[in-house]
Amino acid sequence: MPRITISKHIVVIVMSMCMSTLECAEITLTQNLKNEVISKVIEQMEDKYILPDRGLIAANELRSRSETGYFDGITDSRTFANRLTHVLDTIDDWHIWVNYYPNPIREDYVARQPSLDERIEQAALIRRRNFGFEKIERLVGNIGYIDYKNFYFEEEESERALSNAMELISHTSGLIIRLSGGGDPRMVELFLSYLLEEKTHVGSIVYRDQSIVEENWTWDEILGPHYGTERPIYLLINEETFSAAEAFTYVLTNRSRATTVGETTIGGAHPSDTVRIHKHFMMSVPVARSISPITGTNWQNVGIRPDYEVVPDVAFDTAYKLILEELISNSEDSAARSEQEYALRILNE
Repeated sequence: MPRITISKHIVVIVMSMCMSTLECAEITLTQNLKNEVISKVIEQMEDKYILPDRGLIAANELRSRSETGYFDGITDSRTFANRLTHVLDTIDDWHIWVNYYPNPIREDYVARQPSLDERIEQAALIRRRNFGFEKIERLVGNIGYIDYKNFYFEEEESERALSNAMELISHTSGLIIRLSGGGDPRMVELFLSYLLEEKTHVGSIVYRDQSIVEENWTWDEILGPHYGTERPIYLLINEETFSAAEAFTYVLTNRSRATTVGETTIGGAHPSDTVRIHKHFMMSVPVARSISPITGTNWQNVGIRPDYEVVPDVAFDTAYKLILEELISNSEDSAARSEQEYALRILNE
């Protein structure tokens, strides 16, 4: 399975836009440069990784590979970054990665503190990707459907995008949401605010030294119509559902607010920071862990098992049938039930 490199926040690196062809040219990957980068990666894993014992395992594995010549023959920077990531896979944390950037990364780069140019580029990217919304529609049988690719958050614009989406499906009898990527915990909180009771504690972020805890709550105010807690929700998940999408799923399933259909998710519950380890290399380091107020733990490495396990190709049809059957069995509205029965007949043909 290809590695999904989506960290806690979108990594958009403008990195002091290249002023010349020379500045953007591929670097020469010397042994000294490789040693420098390896040393920085080891330092990050030992000093910052959320689980110190696991971080030490990864650091020691990287140190051992380096000493035995594992990286000696590599001359391509991207291959080198991929090899580093592969070694760090020793501890099975999909939020860890090392990337190479031909554009120089600014010296004062700090995770979650983008420059003005980076903010502009990030906002443009989010708009191009429609704030993560791939598709929003009303299905036959009065079922809402949202295909949501990423929990992008761009202040007021993302709030309006979600509000518009929820307005379109506000009168549906049930809702199917397809989930995949990661993103921003603020967008997770906001989306959950449309589906849960007001003022709900949905999770906490605990850092390595345990002294810093960030609590995640649903929002007091939302722009669009509240979907309520009675109408059925089905979530489509699979082996690419990761990070923020898993957090969203974990909250709803543990509160018995949603039914899941598909495959077990990846299992990424460690929010990460991106770190400049060289002017051409960036690293994602998990620095915290998500904790549920209900389970007292998270989905790291184990993922979230679906209520109905099916292959991705049939997950949508399966969820569609299940939600229709649930609505038909509980419906007191003959007109609505008739439309739902018609939709179910079409699916079963």
